[in-house]
Amino acid sequence: MARQLSLLTWPDYINPKTIEGFEVEFRAKVNLDIVPSAAELIERMMRGENPPDVLVPPDYAVRELGAAGHLAELDHSRLPNEEYLDERFRAERAHDPHSRVSIVKDWGTTGFMYRTDMIYGELTSWADFWRSAEKMSGRVTVLDSPGEVIGAALKMRGRSYNDASEEGLMHARGDLLRLKPHLLAFETNYKRLITSGEACLSLGWNGDAAALAAQGVPVRYVIPAEGSQIWEDDWAIAASAPDGELAHAFLNYILRPEVAAQEARYTRYATGNRGAFHLLEEYIRNDISTYPPAELLAKLEAGAPLDSSGQKRRAELWRELRG
Repeated sequence: MARQLSLLTWPDYINPKTIEGFEVEFRAKVNLDIVPSAAELIERMMRGENPPDVLVPPDYAVRELGAAGHLAELDHSRLPNEEYLDERFRAERAHDPHSRVSIVKDWGTTGFMYRTDMIYGELTSWADFWRSAEKMSGRVTVLDSPGEVIGAALKMRGRSYNDASEEGLMHARGDLLRLKPHLLAFETNYKRLITSGEACLSLGWNGDAAALAAQGVPVRYVIPAEGSQIWEDDWAIAASAPDGELAHAFLNYILRPEVAAQEARYTRYATGNRGAFHLLEEYIRNDISTYPPAELLAKLEAGAPLDSSGQKRRAELWRELRG
């Protein structure tokens, strides 16, 4: 009987060819377990129900799950292909400085995208997003993720993406409640809505926009002028993984430059694997929505941990918004 590897990840976030290649080479069966949002991934891991072997947590979830003891300490002797990672993704990651429990999968930005055949003129800012949402009422989506949505409202007001003060959230609340009546959905898997034209304006991620454009959907991605978020998604192994040996083999396999490049072409997110980067086509390497220039990177903030009172204020605002 083939060995089994359970992989907990997001919809459409791994190339089927990657899975097929691993299964053939290692004579194993990969079972995909899909969650729609980071919140559900964290809740699932915290409950300890049906633990996976490998999971794909965002940077802040690595910090949270690692602190709670739900991620295995990596055996780096089993991951020789780590040598292909950019140094900044090995030693400069604030959420896991020494890659104790995670390695980078990919990184990207949060912004918004719009259908250029339905919204005319150039949108460049969060303020433009809010104004266009009123004009295109009922055809707008935002992520089902509090950090990104609250963060967008904060940046529009010139505040930090990570602000959790009473004053900052008071202004964000007003802007978000003004936006809410115009929303079609809180949706993380929004690409289908943009493709069909049910939505023409979506708060989302750069890789999704690049993938849609590659499929011929007339969409433009915007890193807002006020600034936004830079994020990282990682590979990790659950502390209670049924097959830690096979899980390490999977991580080392996906670190191969040719496999990591295959993944970057599929998801269209930026790779942290320098070996893979040099295998990518020039048009991908030169795409500023995927690899932003320094002046845009300077306006981006990574998610930061909040104190308990800040977490509570943000959680209350999100419940009100989603209610």
